[in-house]
Amino acid sequence: MMHRRITLVSVGIIAVLAAWLRMGPLPADLLDPPGASSIVVLDRHGEVLYEARAADGSRTARLDAAALPQALVDATIAAEDHRFWRHPGLDPIALVRAAARNIRHRRVVEGGSTITQQAAKLLIARADEGAGRRNVAAKLREAVIAIRLEHRFSKREILALYLNLASYGNQLTGAERASRAYFGRNAALLTPAQAAFLAALPQRPSSFNPYRDPARARARQERVIVQMGVLGMLRPDRVREALDERLTLTREPATFIAPHFVQRVLGEVGRVGQVGRVGNGGNGGNGGHGGVESVTTTLDADLQRTVQGIIRAERPALNRIGAHNVAVVVLDNRTGDWLAWEGSGDYADARNGGAIDGAARPRQPGSALKPFTYAAAFENGSSPADVLPDIPSFFPTAQEGVLYSPRNYDNRFRGPLLARRALAGSENVPAVALASRVGVPTLLRFLRSAGLTTFDRNAAYYGLGITLGDAEVRLDELVAAYATFARGGTIVHPRFIREPETATATTTATVTDSGVRLVSPRTAFWITDILSDDEARAYVFGRGGSLEFPFPVAAKTGTSQAYHDNWAIGYTADVTVGVWVGNFDRRPLIGSSGVAGAGPIFHAVMLAAVSVGSRESGVGSQSGVGSRESVGRLESVVSPTVALPAQTRK
Repeated sequence: MMHRRITLVSVGIIAVLAAWLRMGPLPADLLDPPGASSIVVLDRHGEVLYEARAADGSRTARLDAAALPQALVDATIAAEDHRFWRHPGLDPIALVRAAARNIRHRRVVEGGSTITQQAAKLLIARADEGAGRRNVAAKLREAVIAIRLEHRFSKREILALYLNLASYGNQLTGAERASRAYFGRNAALLTPAQAAFLAALPQRPSSFNPYRDPARARARQERVIVQMGVLGMLRPDRVREALDERLTLTREPATFIAPHFVQRVLGEVGRVGQVGRVGNGGNGGNGGHGGVESVTTTLDADLQRTVQGIIRAERPALNRIGAHNVAVVVLDNRTGDWLAWEGSGDYADARNGGAIDGAARPRQPGSALKPFTYAAAFENGSSPADVLPDIPSFFPTAQEGVLYSPRNYDNRFRGPLLARRALAGSENVPAVALASRVGVPTLLRFLRSAGLTTFDRNAAYYGLGITLGDAEVRLDELVAAYATFARGGTIVHPRFIREPETATATTTATVTDSGVRLVSPRTAFWITDILSDDEARAYVFGRGGSLEFPFPVAAKTGTSQAYHDNWAIGYTADVTVGVWVGNFDRRPLIGSSGVAGAGPIFHAVMLAAVSVGSRESGVGSQSGVGSRESVGRLESVVSPTVALPAQTRK
């Protein structure tokens, strides 16, 4: 009787122990997704701009358990654990065989680990950030976790865990990412020979590195193919076919297009977590990014390359004026999408601060700020037909007894001028006189409402010199403010990342109306009409320069004090282009104005951007650059139904 009780108690203890081993809890955070996977940054058309690697420096991608490629499944099981579908997480046969071999060789030559145990090991390494010693306790822990994984997950889910966590060498984590790196295709399209090649790598990724020792990797692959035939996964003729297949390995280029833009995108992704995942289906062999964490941006990679090529072509001219840095941005007026973003002209130029993002670095805009003084005045009852004084003038300042006496760029005074002519010719004295009428506090509030965030001092600090660009602004914010005029007076909110629904949409882009109006349609039309009138500015700038186009473009230049900064900004109905030329270390340029320094780059970029903007807004390719359909819409977009004074047009 006592013996029977002891037996029952023993059986019960064993049952409880077995239940605990199989159904006990897993370590906290073991199955949590990794905090930082690699992210592929794409342009608006799906072209790779950059791959930001995970925290450990690896490139990652994931496979779904429900869509594991059969060739890869068979090859992995043949290479690592051919009884995978039958054992409960541990393989007693493999363990006994491994122990016998290790005793015979008097050293560890075989581990006997199953795929489930390897998945457990990889999960532990990820959770513990790779720390921990390889000893008996660690092996026991892996075994317990493997048993519990078998209780919680299906075999395919466990296999997916392994395939997504295994290292395939060359900082590649996951079979999907390795497939793209080595063969330039998704894992779903692997041949049996390619699948066997990948399955052979995780055992010893460094030893089987195909770039360093292809013969050794090939020998291991052949053993896997033969094992697939032995297990009945491949027919004899398919085994021979796989052995005869000649593999061609690819090397992924280190793509880094628009680095300043990409850095801003990654910063925004980190702030809002706006990362998507491109699925495995429907992408084809070489064009998709299956299973990769990705973010689709607003950038047009072709336009970005064109901008960089324009800057390279202008480099000799820039060197002659002592300019080492250039910033260029292109904004889609309707959607607020940044189509191009160049921050320095040469990201790799460490000597001249190439990594600095000049598009977001505050600099003095010079006369590029004048249109906003006129817009503020127009909103308060003035018009282009008003007469402004271009005569020697003196204005009071915040300092008692100190007067401000502005002078024009060419040191000439032209007497009474129409506001239209004064703005078109970018005369300083009339602009200061108008700012005096508007009032610096009012003008300062207007500039802040336009989205210029750098005006963080009071009106007394800036004074009337604010209308001449004595304060600093950011190129990206100034371009967005100019786009307000192109949009008929409504503010645009620029964006770097496309929403999921627009990133995959095939329809044309629609107008994004923020609902916030900065100026009336009439004021927007007046500013646009003046800035696009080549004849009105000819008395100062002449004809045929870099501000003239075969289609309507509203353009303005700016030159800061002592020639530190050159600016050129302009817009059509579709796009707004901004260019800054200067030096990050604030070395002055050699007698260069905005029209001479930034103007040629602005002209070339605008020509390139208009075709892109027309395409994005739905204008057919038959229209072409400069046609009535594609570019004759500038004034119609912003023209209000108002009666203009007869003298506003020359």
